[in-house]
Amino acid sequence: MGIPRLRGLLEPYFQTLTLGCSNQECTDHKLSPKPVVIDGPGLAYVIYYRLLAWKPIHLNAIDAQPTYEEISCAVLIFLQALTNCGLKIERIYFDGYLPTEKRPVRISRLQGYVKQTNVFHANHKDFPRPLRQDNSSAPNLRDLFDLSRPVPPKFRGLPAAPFLVPAVLDSLTDSNYAAITHVVPGEADSFCAAAARASGGIVLTSDSDLLIHNLGPAGSVLYFDHLELLQCGDKYYQLSARIAQPSKIAQSLGLKDLYRFAFELKQDSSLTLQEVRRRTNLNMQTNTVREYKEFGKEYDKVSVDDATEWSSPAELLDPRISEIVLQCHERSQGRLHMYLPFLIDDPSRSSAWNISVALRTLAYSAIAHHGGIPNQQQSILEHNRRDTRIVPVEILLVDYVSVRKYAELLTAQLDVLWKRYSSFPAAIIWKIFGMIEVFSWYLKSGRSFPLQRTAAKAVWGNADTSLSWQDVHFSAQLQAALYSVRMLKQVLTHVSNYGELGSDTTFLSLVQRLTDFPSLRDLFPGNSSAMVEVSDVEIGSIFDFIKTFAREHESAKLDEVGAGVSMSPDSSMHVASVDETTAWVTVGLKHKKLKRQAKNSIDNGPVSKGSLKHTNNIYGMLSDT
Repeated sequence: MGIPRLRGLLEPYFQTLTLGCSNQECTDHKLSPKPVVIDGPGLAYVIYYRLLAWKPIHLNAIDAQPTYEEISCAVLIFLQALTNCGLKIERIYFDGYLPTEKRPVRISRLQGYVKQTNVFHANHKDFPRPLRQDNSSAPNLRDLFDLSRPVPPKFRGLPAAPFLVPAVLDSLTDSNYAAITHVVPGEADSFCAAAARASGGIVLTSDSDLLIHNLGPAGSVLYFDHLELLQCGDKYYQLSARIAQPSKIAQSLGLKDLYRFAFELKQDSSLTLQEVRRRTNLNMQTNTVREYKEFGKEYDKVSVDDATEWSSPAELLDPRISEIVLQCHERSQGRLHMYLPFLIDDPSRSSAWNISVALRTLAYSAIAHHGGIPNQQQSILEHNRRDTRIVPVEILLVDYVSVRKYAELLTAQLDVLWKRYSSFPAAIIWKIFGMIEVFSWYLKSGRSFPLQRTAAKAVWGNADTSLSWQDVHFSAQLQAALYSVRMLKQVLTHVSNYGELGSDTTFLSLVQRLTDFPSLRDLFPGNSSAMVEVSDVEIGSIFDFIKTFAREHESAKLDEVGAGVSMSPDSSMHVASVDETTAWVTVGLKHKKLKRQAKNSIDNGPVSKGSLKHTNNIYGMLSDT
């Protein structure tokens, strides 16, 4: 997004200013505090790529990716540096809803990630590792502001971490910035602009379009790459920046504002500054006037009151989950759409998101029931990779009775796992659950189980001398399973707090079980990190347990408890008239005696192979095509 060359043409009109100093005795620190509003997604990506730029060059591209722990730590260090210099961070906004007209842009971006990963896959058969893996370290403050080192070419072949923005949200909500962090019902840039218009403050962003928004007479734009950290004495630093004040720039160009300037540049991005200025003084043709009016609708859609009075729910939703919730309330949207985060998996294999469709179906069905979606709209389109294309896969939702039964069964199964592995950290128990999800899918799909060594590396850490695509793919499948649990947790917590599900003990029990689901930084500490030391014997025992669950589930009769996941019509892909390939996935849910049987298993103590027959059938609900 953004208008090509807009920022470049206007940069001569930017002003260089000192924003403050970390030394409280310095005169620069005693400047009037500058209110700052931050574009949250921009912050996340800037920090990610600055960390990536300073990774040791001998690492492979997979291991070089900053961990969620590093990202979380670096974001807080960066924000604290701004605060130390006297800036007043008023709000940090994250996109919580993107308009329907931007769907083609999103699909195009996801398709670009597919192409990027395919090229990377073709050029990398595996990923050798040095004897010493020093890929994780505490972020250095100066590195976060230093632009002298670009990202090495060998690290540029992959998209950013799939859960980058949710991980930053985790970090902020666990910090002193929680009260000013908001996932908004729109695009972050519009809310940033309205907040700056109210306060006369600075918008810290990477988006050139902020120059077009109405920031008021005193509002200004500061780009992350125009922020510089300078030495001040032996142990202090000051912030220097190049600031753009759109109202003054427009005045310098003899214009009322920059809308027309930006529109003309969008019409022809090859124009020089003088040519754009000349065109802004010409009368528009009738058809151009219509285009200009449509162009203007993209900006200043949020009022000052909307921006400054918006209060996020106590439990912040990830942006993609927020979109589903808001779509349910915006009936004019028609079919619900979910744009799954792009996982870095093996592009020669089926998408890692094929794991845990049923878990996500439970989440979607719960939020659809909460939002009162009409029967004719009881489905959702998941946009995901199929071979080399991003396609919508239609997931048919289930009714309230089935949602309730599924929640009962899932709670019972999780209780069994917690009783058996109570001595393990929560992150490990959830990873065991995730592996059951993955192994069930392999069995149901007629594939051989992953090697124990491959699966163990994804759970307990991977310090091998090489990394294979098999390792990468299994890790992505495990991430898909666990993020599906995160989706379920956020949705059920939301609908329990704000709807009739909050009075249903079945859902409250599941929500309670999900409360200790870890943050992303605890779930995914990095490829070469060891979370906990476990003996080979114990690992073997755990995998026997997981595989037995999967095998006994597959042999169970579907008329007891099962999930029928079928392709229809004609068990084939249906090509829509708009050239969208759609898989029609039906998840059927049944229930009989499992709740009582699972309770007996819990009461009888830790699960043994002999008692698995009482509890395994829950995974009929948790396996996918």
